[in-house]
Amino acid sequence: MQLKWMVGRCVPLAVYVAMSGLAGGCGGGGGNSSTGDTDTGSTGSTSSADTTGTPTEPTTDPTTGSATPECGNGVPETGEDCDNGADNADDKACKADCTANVCGDGKTGPGEGCDDGNQDDTDDCTNACKGANCGDGVASKTEACDDGNQDDTDSCTNACTAASCGDGFIQGVSGEECDDKENNSASGMCTTECKVAVCGDGFILEGVEVCDDGKSNGDMGSCLGDCTPNVCGDGKQSPNEGCDDGNVVPGDGCNAECVLEDCGNGVTDVGEDCDDQNLENDDGCTELCKLPACGDTFLQASLMEECDLGADNKDSGECTSVCKLPVCGDAFVQENVEQCDNGDQNGDDQACKADCTDNICGDGQKGPDEECDDGNKDDSDLCTTVCKNAACGDGVVQPAAMEQCDLGAMNSNTGACTLQCKNPVCGDGFAQMDVEACDDGNMVNTDACVMGCKAAKCGDGFVQMGVEDCDDGNAQANDGCSPLCKLENVAIVKVVGANKAIVDDAYAGTQASMACVDLVNAKVGVVKTAQVILGMDHSWIGDLTIKLFSPGNAKTLTLMSRPGVIEAVDNGTPTSFENSDLAKTHPLLFRDGGAKDAEAMGDSLLNAGIVCKDDAACEYFASPGKGLGLKFTDFNGIAAAGTWKLCVGDGAPGDVGKIDAVTLTLIF
Repeated sequence: MQLKWMVGRCVPLAVYVAMSGLAGGCGGGGGNSSTGDTDTGSTGSTSSADTTGTPTEPTTDPTTGSATPECGNGVPETGEDCDNGADNADDKACKADCTANVCGDGKTGPGEGCDDGNQDDTDDCTNACKGANCGDGVASKTEACDDGNQDDTDSCTNACTAASCGDGFIQGVSGEECDDKENNSASGMCTTECKVAVCGDGFILEGVEVCDDGKSNGDMGSCLGDCTPNVCGDGKQSPNEGCDDGNVVPGDGCNAECVLEDCGNGVTDVGEDCDDQNLENDDGCTELCKLPACGDTFLQASLMEECDLGADNKDSGECTSVCKLPVCGDAFVQENVEQCDNGDQNGDDQACKADCTDNICGDGQKGPDEECDDGNKDDSDLCTTVCKNAACGDGVVQPAAMEQCDLGAMNSNTGACTLQCKNPVCGDGFAQMDVEACDDGNMVNTDACVMGCKAAKCGDGFVQMGVEDCDDGNAQANDGCSPLCKLENVAIVKVVGANKAIVDDAYAGTQASMACVDLVNAKVGVVKTAQVILGMDHSWIGDLTIKLFSPGNAKTLTLMSRPGVIEAVDNGTPTSFENSDLAKTHPLLFRDGGAKDAEAMGDSLLNAGIVCKDDAACEYFASPGKGLGLKFTDFNGIAAAGTWKLCVGDGAPGDVGKIDAVTLTLIF
């Protein structure tokens, strides 16, 4: 086109061409300008001579032969809106890409406040490329509204916020009469609805109105038409009043609380105990406005009532006078049901039994006047038919009472039936006339009455303790026991009143740990055997070990070693639980052939029983346990003369005693 020769000659013309689409010349340097327009329809071009010099040859496209556009050369060419050369820029009239800078292209050019490249008129940049501002008439996203004016009394304030009650502006268009901003209140001159406070608006104006129920104000409301309360006695009945006769005098049908004077009105009127305004009879006030009470015909669980027949309540009927259902044990005799009822005194052993029937002989329950009651008519058991205990001497043999006989008044301890209703036998303690010589009630053969209930005598083979020294059952002399039951060729040593204390829990298996009584024998001879009588006091025989030492301790015989326990070693342990006692008043005889093993001493006695006294077991043979010796013949061949020792050791704590008397018999 003809404009190519103008490169670099006229920038204003290039801008003009870009804006108008026309090509034109401009003068400069005294040269001539073109006198005609370019003919776009011709196949060639005509150029005028440049008086300032030779024009620059344009660059051509070798394939098409056309000139290639060059943005920034200052010459608007084909495909370019403009080209201002070095002045091209995105914030200039001609942008860097040789396109015109226009509103909406996203580039902020000359004369534009902004350009966000979109058609959204509500964002921060308007479609006219102006920044969004309150008052521009366009409501942006950060504005509630924008009416483009400075009027705060219309629907949009000058701050572009929607008009509202409480914003401090009176908007008459929305019906506001006032607006005190944060001072608007339900009790102020300007209400929370932006109305001037008046009686009847439903808001109580502080210091002026006492009440205000709005449209409900009036003589029949709680608030009167002048915004004063409707009170009892003003003659105007409010919704909360049952009546209002213009006074507060009770007893005229409308009481001082404006409640109709009637049971059920919730007010305790004259003649009423209470009035809770309901028909519930177990809440402290009955439907008759009376306090609940037994006998009012109402069943009140709160009073622990089980029944209430009103005037028909009675202690012998179906509901007692205390409103309880009749039961056996309530102390009331129910007609045609109970025979008796003594309340908490009822019992199967009382005159009135637990089932409220009379206690009579034969009912199986022992009454206060009965000794027994087995409920049968059998006189041979433990209870007779007249409810008396079966007793020896009543003439009836009761096997259940362990009776063997019963001769009534003929019972006798010397006759055919004893006073205990037992058949007489040897050992029962009663000497049967013409049958027994004696009967001491025990099986001991060392006392005055021996086996077979015969009187003890020399020659019967039983040694009577304290009377006989021996008894070999014959009357021969020189056999060791004389015909008078005296020992022959013996030495007897007695110590009486020794009072030798036994140290508690001291025994350790040695003589030194024992309490010893010296028995000094001056008679010369050689011992064949021996025997000992020991009298002493001590509790808990299971603690004790008893030993006999020959002169010089040549031989030792353990007479007893802690009865009731099998010890592993002779040292006083372990504990024995044989807790019978010894008493000096009942001495013990130890000899070969004695009646009982010393290890079993006290085994038939209860706690704290006294050996010999309580069990008649007074004669024992030695039981050494783990101690030395076996029997008295161990001393056979020992010289009799010298000091013998009878020693007792205590191997457990808590029990003490003393040796009182010892008799040593040495037989040659």
